[in-house]
Amino acid sequence: MKIGMSSWSYHPLFQSKEMDQLSWVKHCKELGLDGVELLDIHFPSLNREYVTSLKKLIADLGLEIPICSVSSDFGKADPGARMESEKLVEKWIPIANWFGAKMLRVLAGWPGQHDPAKYEAEKQRLWPEMIQCLQRLSKKAEDAGVMLVLENHNHLGFTKTVDDLFRILDEVGSDWLRICLDTGDYLVDTAEVNGYAALEKAMIYTMMVHAKFYQVDETGRDKKQDWDKIFKILDQARYDGYLSIEYEGKNPKLEAPMAAKFLAEKTLMS
Repeated sequence: MKIGMSSWSYHPLFQSKEMDQLSWVKHCKELGLDGVELLDIHFPSLNREYVTSLKKLIADLGLEIPICSVSSDFGKADPGARMESEKLVEKWIPIANWFGAKMLRVLAGWPGQHDPAKYEAEKQRLWPEMIQCLQRLSKKAEDAGVMLVLENHNHLGFTKTVDDLFRILDEVGSDWLRICLDTGDYLVDTAEVNGYAALEKAMIYTMMVHAKFYQVDETGRDKKQDWDKIFKILDQARYDGYLSIEYEGKNPKLEAPMAAKFLAEKTLMS
């Protein structure tokens, strides 16, 4: 397994302007990582000059770009907003391909827009349209040779359970739509309906793992997840892809590097 970092891990520093995308890439090299996950929201520009300089920097540092990530949402009530989200993914498929990324992370979205009172009704109403969006996008991804990987994002999303996730893959019916498995979304956010059994089930279609960290102890372990159990699941599935760190805590400067060191040591032992 290889270790990467999602720029989301440093989102607070991007917001405060303490870090930008180029300095973050250099930081990832200093941490001894293998690759970087590029998020659409952290690009200051998509003009040719900037993206070329970014790609060259990553190449010069000997890093890989296994995946790009786009923040799509097909659970919005407004049809125009859903169409804009589909256009966003469509725009990013060739961008990911240009960067040499084999995968583009997508999100199914949040029916009811995080309102518990609207969730079930909106999930049922918008489910067919979400499936149609992913079917069209999977075809475009296939044409470009880029794999779409659907993250099991929760917070009242379409992918609340692993059964929801499998239902989407089945109904979309494309070999070009697979899973970006976020450990925390099923072990912390919805542990009562998912848990470690959900990770085991999802591994068959998993092409990317988001290694979630919330609260890091002095050894670099996450306090909310048992990474020994997670590695056992990964090893049993013979997973040899990337672990892309998604740090969600309050101190990325201190704790994200500790998480990276922990995972590097674990992969050497697994």
